[in-house]
Amino acid sequence: MDNTNGTQSTQSIGYLIVKVSTARGAIPLDNAAVSIRGGAPETSGMIHSLSTDRDGLTEKIPLPAPPRADSQAPGGPVPYSLWNIDVFKEGYVPVTFQNVPVYSSVVSVQPAVLVPISENFYAPQIFNESENPNL
Repeated sequence: MDNTNGTQSTQSIGYLIVKVSTARGAIPLDNAAVSIRGGAPETSGMIHSLSTDRDGLTEKIPLPAPPRADSQAPGGPVPYSLWNIDVFKEGYVPVTFQNVPVYSSVVSVQPAVLVPISENFYAPQIFNESENPNL
């Protein structure tokens, strides 16, 4: 398929690992449920369900991402795919990360720090990674 600048555009693969912990990142959480959903129209039907190991890490999951060459052309397509991540563990406030970028040939690690549920407070946490000024 040709894109607007006449170059050949194909899908590449990027990788994502989710690192789940508590106590401000100090204690890894095993057996946390993690789902990864496509955040853009071209990836919206893709869903991956994972759980964390004893180190609080998911396996490295391959995800479609635009080729690196797409970042070389001004005004071309974005050089990353967007994904939404939901993290849940019983006894903890669930978190959702929206628009997490994944780049071709790069292993991205998304930290997810869960807060224990208290009797006085419970509200899911939602973070939009595209609002991150460091992106």
